[in-house]
Amino acid sequence: MIEPVRDNELVVARMKRFVRRPALASVLDQAAVSGFGFLSGIAVARLVGIEEFGLFVLVLIITAFAQGLHNALVTAPMMTLVARGRRAASTYEATVLASAMLVSLVAATGTALALVAIFALRHHPVEFDIVVSGAALTVAQNLQLTVRRILFIRGRGLLAFAMDSVRALVFSFAIVAVWWSGLVLNAASATALLAATALITVVPLAYGIWRTPRRGLRFRPVAHRHWGIGRWMFPLVFVTFGQEQLAWIIAGVVLGDEAIGGLRAAQYLVGFVIILLTATENILPTAAARAFETGGEQGLRTYLKRMALKLGPMVGLLLVTIALPAGTWLTLVFGPAFAAYATNVRVLAVAVACIFIRDMVTQYFRAIEDTGPVFQAFVISLMVSLVIMYPMIVYAGITGAAFVITIGHTMSAAHLMLIMRQRSANHSRSAMHAA
Repeated sequence: MIEPVRDNELVVARMKRFVRRPALASVLDQAAVSGFGFLSGIAVARLVGIEEFGLFVLVLIITAFAQGLHNALVTAPMMTLVARGRRAASTYEATVLASAMLVSLVAATGTALALVAIFALRHHPVEFDIVVSGAALTVAQNLQLTVRRILFIRGRGLLAFAMDSVRALVFSFAIVAVWWSGLVLNAASATALLAATALITVVPLAYGIWRTPRRGLRFRPVAHRHWGIGRWMFPLVFVTFGQEQLAWIIAGVVLGDEAIGGLRAAQYLVGFVIILLTATENILPTAAARAFETGGEQGLRTYLKRMALKLGPMVGLLLVTIALPAGTWLTLVFGPAFAAYATNVRVLAVAVACIFIRDMVTQYFRAIEDTGPVFQAFVISLMVSLVIMYPMIVYAGITGAAFVITIGHTMSAAHLMLIMRQRSANHSRSAMHAA
């Protein structure tokens, strides 16, 4: 009778060790964050209508840009410093948290000014509820991102997962309560709910980090360290923003909120495939680096070709399944008003195919530790996008915006493939001369 008990104890102990693994916590948390973003967007689209959804999307685009800048200056450098063996002491964490709050307030001001500028460019009266809720969402999301990263470096990834899961549940209950009570939900109130649910779940954890015993805050040395890393990431945020997100804003100014709502719905459908591709980030970089280490460039190219042949058909099948009956999917998921934007789904499906190709080639440059061509590819894509952006939107409407996004991704993928082929050819010639 003793052995089964011991076996059960061993199983429980192994399960506890498995659950505590940082990788599992990271996967669970990413699933919670991505799933929440995906499903909450669909819920808002169904409840507010296509035009208000378009305004809601514009707010999300600007707050996402603000979060990208925040990540470049605050959270990404923090994760790098910790990975390099710098001790994540309570003083450092509190300093990062205080810095994050200050940066978030500056970013919130920028969000508010950007929204006011958009209303002015459209010659519409400023909707101050949108401006205020957008600024609040900027603070809430940036603070939540910082606390999430601090929890992970403390080895409390499951607590971060719990925080993000509770936020998703609270938002879901709030949306159901609004619908059940018959209240009218619009872009401003949906944004305010996002901000409020983030703050409700993150403030207690942020307070716990802040109250940890520590010495005085050290803003100057922390800022110096972070800028040494973030100064290279900071401009990349503007490059990626100009390649794609700027097209959304220009389309919103020129074409109005309904068009943006339709394009966003199209992006949500193909975005399901992008979420699946993001999951490979937990496997491909490490495996590609190992293939390069053991087999050199030839081994690396062989591995990436094999993975492309494995993943490519699945990606292609999913995109075809989404794109061909796009009108049906838009009607089922978002409502009949969105069905007119089925063409955008098909155009963006091509963009996702290019993203898949580009990501596979990017693994090559990451494995050989030469990411300069990746940055060059995005810069070239940005320049092309900026040249064609306004004419395409004026000429072809919101479908023109979809084409701008797709052409940008196509250019970056083509550039990386060309550089990889040139490098492979040079490598082969060098090997022949050596022989």
